[in-house]
Amino acid sequence: MSSSVDQIVAVLRATLSADLGMRKQAEDYLTQHAYGKGHVVGLMQVAVAPQAELPMRQAAAIHFKNIVGKAWDPRKEESARLHEEDKETCKQNVLEALIQSPEVVRSQLTECVKVMVAADYPEKWPALLPTLCSYLQTDDVPRVTGAVHVIMLLCRKYEYKDKEERKTLAPVIDQTFPRLLAMLQSLIGMTDRRSDVALAGLVKLIVKTYWSATYLDVPPVLMRGESFGAWITCMHQIITMDLPFEGANAEGVEKSERKNYPWWKAKKWSLHIANRMFSRYGNPKMCKPEYKDFATAFKSECAGAFLETTLGLLSAVSKNAFVPDRVVNLALQYLTTAVSSASTYKQLKPHMQSVLFSIVFPLVCHSAEDQELWENDPHEFIRKGYDIIEDMYSPRTAAVNFLIELCSKRAKENLPVVMGFLVQILNKCQDSAVRLLPPHEQPHAELGGALHCIGSLQEKLKSTPGYKEQLEPMLVQHVLPAFASPHGHVRAKAAWCAGVFAEIDFTDKNAFQSLFGQVVSALKDTELPVKVDAVVSLASFVEAAEDISQLRPILPQLLDEFFKLMNEVESEDMVFTLETIVEKLGEEIAPYAMGLTANLAAAFWKLNAEDDKDDDDMGGALASVGCLRAIATILESVSSLPHLYPQLEQPLLPIMRKMLTQEGYDVYEEVLEICSYMTYFAPAVTPAMWELWPVMVHALETWAVQYFENVLVPMDNYISRGTETFLAHPTCKNDVLKLAGMVLMNAEMPDPECLPAAKLLECVLANCRGRVDELVPTMLAMSLERLGKTELSYLQDLLMQVVANCLYYDAALALDILNKNGRTASTLAKWFEMLGARTKSGKRRHHRREHDKKICALGLLALLSAPAAALPPECQAAYGQMASALVSLLSDLKTQIAERKEMEANDDGRGGWPAGWSDDDEFDEELGEDQDEGDEPVGLDEAALAKLAAKARAVNPFGGHNRYGNHDSDDSDDDGMLTDDENVTSPLDAVDPFVSFAEMMSLTASADAAKFAALNAGMDQQTAQALMVHADVRRKEIVEEKQEEERKKAERAAKLGAGAV
Repeated sequence: MSSSVDQIVAVLRATLSADLGMRKQAEDYLTQHAYGKGHVVGLMQVAVAPQAELPMRQAAAIHFKNIVGKAWDPRKEESARLHEEDKETCKQNVLEALIQSPEVVRSQLTECVKVMVAADYPEKWPALLPTLCSYLQTDDVPRVTGAVHVIMLLCRKYEYKDKEERKTLAPVIDQTFPRLLAMLQSLIGMTDRRSDVALAGLVKLIVKTYWSATYLDVPPVLMRGESFGAWITCMHQIITMDLPFEGANAEGVEKSERKNYPWWKAKKWSLHIANRMFSRYGNPKMCKPEYKDFATAFKSECAGAFLETTLGLLSAVSKNAFVPDRVVNLALQYLTTAVSSASTYKQLKPHMQSVLFSIVFPLVCHSAEDQELWENDPHEFIRKGYDIIEDMYSPRTAAVNFLIELCSKRAKENLPVVMGFLVQILNKCQDSAVRLLPPHEQPHAELGGALHCIGSLQEKLKSTPGYKEQLEPMLVQHVLPAFASPHGHVRAKAAWCAGVFAEIDFTDKNAFQSLFGQVVSALKDTELPVKVDAVVSLASFVEAAEDISQLRPILPQLLDEFFKLMNEVESEDMVFTLETIVEKLGEEIAPYAMGLTANLAAAFWKLNAEDDKDDDDMGGALASVGCLRAIATILESVSSLPHLYPQLEQPLLPIMRKMLTQEGYDVYEEVLEICSYMTYFAPAVTPAMWELWPVMVHALETWAVQYFENVLVPMDNYISRGTETFLAHPTCKNDVLKLAGMVLMNAEMPDPECLPAAKLLECVLANCRGRVDELVPTMLAMSLERLGKTELSYLQDLLMQVVANCLYYDAALALDILNKNGRTASTLAKWFEMLGARTKSGKRRHHRREHDKKICALGLLALLSAPAAALPPECQAAYGQMASALVSLLSDLKTQIAERKEMEANDDGRGGWPAGWSDDDEFDEELGEDQDEGDEPVGLDEAALAKLAAKARAVNPFGGHNRYGNHDSDDSDDDGMLTDDENVTSPLDAVDPFVSFAEMMSLTASADAAKFAALNAGMDQQTAQALMVHADVRRKEIVEEKQEEERKKAERAAKLGAGAV
């Protein structure tokens, strides 16, 4: 039913009534009619009705935006949808509405157009582009502005799309950009109308539209010389343009307002474009072949011109003229990119002294504005200092990045100059005459700036001869005294600077301890920002310290300070320091574990409540994740003290209960990690923890299937450590089949998502041997069904291992099921095919991990030990083939275990990196004066590259496979040394396949001579004899391993007893 304008106005007015009943009735009416035919059109009519009061128009526009956002193109089929007739009416009139409305209404309608464009253009809105083109031909500024705004939305729709999808944008660019360019040139030329804010806003819109259209790459039509040159000339003119008085020099106008002046916005977007073009096309050597000519032209004709304009902009900063922070940031980004290009670096060199010491260094120093914020709002000062988003827009961060790039890429000429300047400042501040000056007259801002610069250059200074030797004296002579400065910002910078150099090799351990002590003392500073910097710095000292004895006596007070600070400040870095202390102390943290966990849980709830209020609080979100990570670190540190876990469960259960639901989506992995610790290291899985099983099952069934691999870890613990409860539980066994079937039997489920299902089935078979017979038929059916469809080699292995596990679980039962379904021969044929598959170099294609080989061997042993009556005749005839496969498998397993042990014995802790390499090796070597970045390839020889490739494959279960699960290279040297699940235990760990093989052969020899002869006929006798000898070795080793385990257990019990008391 259509709603009249007057009726809707009356209802909207009633929603503001003081009468609660009337307000409720009006709100119910709007809810009831939200998706009714004609209602959304009525709201749009009210939004543009000139006779309606502005608050009513704004309210109607907001309701219109909300309904369009929800019901124009809802993702779910069952969601409410707008009538097609209403949608057509809206599309026919929304552009006109956008043009005719005041700003408070227009901003809401713009969001509506964005939704319509995203859903309907071009297929369902073919009239849009012709309408926009007609609007551009008029002289009506609001109409033209509205058209440009919508063209910008069209370009934004395709801003991040790939080249194929962006082809849809080509007609928009072809038909509108020539007109946009002509308009932009005309507007820039109207020097007498620079004060017209509407025209300046139109310039900004056109430039933003160009940005969106060229974001990923420049479309061919805009890459043509004449067109590109004209557009780039316009950007250059905008950046160099003199601004009207009200934009450039208006005194008494707030800085936050002045930066929003449209001409400054236009300059900002023009700089964005210059930066993007320079970083992408400034070095032809780094471009794709199709862009090389274009890039060469940009480098020779444009890069230098933009450098001159950015230097001009920054010179105004050195004269204290107003330039918005974001514009300064972008200008410095351009200079940073210019350092890597030989031609622009040469152009920059004559200006280097001015750039470094009149622009960059003053930006790094503590300013009057910083001090005002420090005094009036220290929390905001801290937030800005640690906010990664703030860093992206900060002139200070851009200045520091320029300094780092300059002293890394062009160090020979610049590092001595920079360090000479900074040391001069440090020496000046140590001068006795300067130190006698009143505190406010001392050059404290320069001292803080020098410490900031030196700390920022840490990586270069630590690795450069001549400088790295001077770091310790510098810390002692200049940083230690700075802790006593009367200026808080200097003390904070001293704490930070000490932290970044904490890991250097100190020749005098007393120097390290003195700095460490000063950082600890700074935790009790009177100024909050100093405390926070000290906490963050403390992590570096704790990590670097060989002896943290000075920390132990003050640990209780230190932890108190931590949690007081955490109540005041949301900081992921602070939580990281706490994690570092816990890791360093290990079991020594046990007396504080309960208090730490309770405090971290409380901090998490506080942060979580604040996140709910402010969805944009990234710092709070990171800090809440940090709290959970710190809790996991505590649980790991006390993992050898299981008696503590029941106490720790109490504060953690509420977190797990709530955050294992969809409410905990953002922290789901962290909470699952906590749940894994609680179910693995506790003396037993408690009834309260078992209440979480159905929560996890429901999550996997409804929204969390992508986390199946993560959920598998605690589920494995529930099954392996709470087997009796699992078996007695009314739903658990069925849950396993349900979850496995949900992915394995779903043809739409990608193969990698099915891996955890096969592992879950294996877990049940291994831990519930002989007690889940009723599950085996379904397990076999699901595994074989998916095995026949999957092309992913690793999934094939896991599914066939489910079959092997079923055989080991009960060979007679498994064979009976296979026989009844006529699957025995085909299943065994597939298995032997997989066991026999080799690469050209002789490596196995399947069952490549140690665990895989062991499971297959135990399955084959069970098959060979099964009563002859359980095997169909064709299988009995294949005894020799089975024995051959078994011996080959065990021989490969023996070799693989020996290689692993040798690798572990020879491991130097470098993780397999080529000799002579270290984690600190940098590829961003210094450039010669005539060199561009990318002139010299990184010097890796073939052998080093091959080792790196093998290392990458080894940590990836899909490594060495293409999308169909086949090896990309038959001659890969990767032996499939895929990481076995080190932290997963199983009853099968106690079963030695070599001993089992020897026992099977002995038993068969005495019980069935014909079968024994058939087995011997199939196997390689030399290999079989070697395995029998190895079985004897393993028997002795097993006895020794058990004795060693008992000894360690006794030591642990003695220690645990003392700790418990």
